[in-house]
Amino acid sequence: MKTIAICNLKGGVAKTTTVVNLAADLAHYHGKRILVVDADSQCNATEFLGGSIVREGHSLATLLRMPKAERTKFSLNLEASMQAIRASTIPAVDLLPADDSLMDLDLSKVEEGSAYVTCLRDLRPELERSGYDYILIDCPPAFNAAAAAALLAADEVIIPIKLDAFALRGMGNLMRQIYNMRSINPALRVAGVLPVMWYKSEDNNRALQKLQESGLTLFSRIRRSTMVDTMTYRQEPLYISSPKSGACHDYRSFASRIAEGRY
Repeated sequence: MKTIAICNLKGGVAKTTTVVNLAADLAHYHGKRILVVDADSQCNATEFLGGSIVREGHSLATLLRMPKAERTKFSLNLEASMQAIRASTIPAVDLLPADDSLMDLDLSKVEEGSAYVTCLRDLRPELERSGYDYILIDCPPAFNAAAAAALLAADEVIIPIKLDAFALRGMGNLMRQIYNMRSINPALRVAGVLPVMWYKSEDNNRALQKLQESGLTLFSRIRRSTMVDTMTYRQEPLYISSPKSGACHDYRSFASRIAEGRY
């Protein structure tokens, strides 16, 4: 089982679009069983995957808020703790949903120890026993308790990036945060950068060159497409809502590369 955090501290860079299409393509074309963890208080992945109504006490926020006195019981009874996970609207893709209370779990909760930031890492053995091939975590556009939990549990980070000056500048801060987390999770590595919403221009070509010079793995770009907006309204992955679109083709190629470990 591999755990991948889809992470960028900048919003509007197709993190959720990448998570849901990667999950759908790995399941549909490669026969994998996927768990999507929504770690973003905006709850876009939760809504897309049919989990807009979160049952009381059944979300990632519930786990992060678990009192210290109950955490040992949690680690000894992981099977019972799996009750927060539900089936999604995509076959072979399950969901650990978010709710908007995640926004209250900022870094101060981590520093004072009131956030159970190792909850996802502690849950991993049970998730693997349950037959998941991939855990995909939709990270928030901020470094908070949910982001810390994601990076502590992850094997790899994939960074979707829209090629503009703001995003390129923000990469340095994100890389520092990932480096800092490696003191606690030394296995964590950056799998690569995924250029999204790409279109042909001189500026984009220069930005791609800068990324190539960074030494990071650069995945093939995902083309800009209005069909991505249509997908969000229909709440269907691209292989269903727009199978002939360029973005659908690009995400399918990206999923194949992940499934085959070609990076």
